Amino acid sequence: MIDQSKARLALGCVMVVVCVGVALAQQTATPPSEEDQAHAIGCMRTINTAEEAYAGTYDKGFSPSLTALAEVEGKAPTASAAGLIDTSLGSGKRNGYIYEYHAGTKNAQGQIKTYTVTARPMKWQKGAQSLFTDQTAVLRWTKENRAATVKDPPIE
Repeated sequence: MIDQSKARLALGCVMVVVCVGVALAQQTATPPSEEDQAHAIGCMRTINTAEEAYAGTYDKGFSPSLTALAEVEGKAPTASAAGLIDTSLGSGKRNGYIYEYHAGTKNAQGQIKTYTVTARPMKWQKGAQSLFTDQTAVLRWTKENRAATVKDPPIE
């Protein structure tokens, strides 16, 4: 049977490890800089351009995912790895932002005719931008701590 002092010591060690882990996680998720925000706008435009190229190349409409737009090193482009964006952006995380891609429902011909993409800071702070775009290629933004939507103002 474990005595209470050893149990308390073990619990204390676990708590220290948890606190250090939380502190390290907070340090690695820093708020985006102005440069990161400008980069996120560029990434959203890159995704829109890649979607147009994908739709023009494959008879599937828009892509089913960001990974389908990404490259696979050493392999020829296909509909599941089109090589239109790099693997970093295809992973959905880049320069302090998380990119979420949602493909629309396939039509009767099996084509995807709509999509949405949001980019949110990994760590939000006052003034940080969240972004939205869709198949219209209009880029929208908000500085509120939420995902941008089609109802937010366009970036001019």
